[in-house]
Amino acid sequence: MSDRRYEVNQMAINNDDRRIFPRVPVQARMRVSHSRLGTLEGYSINVSDTGIFLRLSDLPRVPRGAHIGLQMLDSANPGIIFNTRVIHSSDNGLGVAIVDYELDGRRFTLDELRRQWQVSKNDMTYEQSPFHVVSHHTIP
Repeated sequence: MSDRRYEVNQMAINNDDRRIFPRVPVQARMRVSHSRLGTLEGYSINVSDTGIFLRLSDLPRVPRGAHIGLQMLDSANPGIIFNTRVIHSSDNGLGVAIVDYELDGRRFTLDELRRQWQVSKNDMTYEQSPFHVVSHHTIP
């Protein structure tokens, strides 16, 4: 088999990811809240435009579709609560889709978050943005 055909074949084998938005590795502290589970803390593994995969210690199985509140504790504005929906739960972690977010008792869509992000990028440096993660933690 030619080298090029081998590369394409390997890409097809390794690319079973059906996500539209790429994931970015981000290790940041997270807090999740759920009516049955209470409040748990963990850290993100990766983040995309529409979801987050996290690791939590002592995570019980969470049913697909469950709604969970999520706070990014290392962000410049940890008061933002992301309303998420569980996509999958396993011993490896929890995959959630971001539904919308709340700030100061008001609820906003992801489109509004994207619009605010564009305004922030145009008006200030990345480090000044209220959504910027200010520190990354390496987890052993």
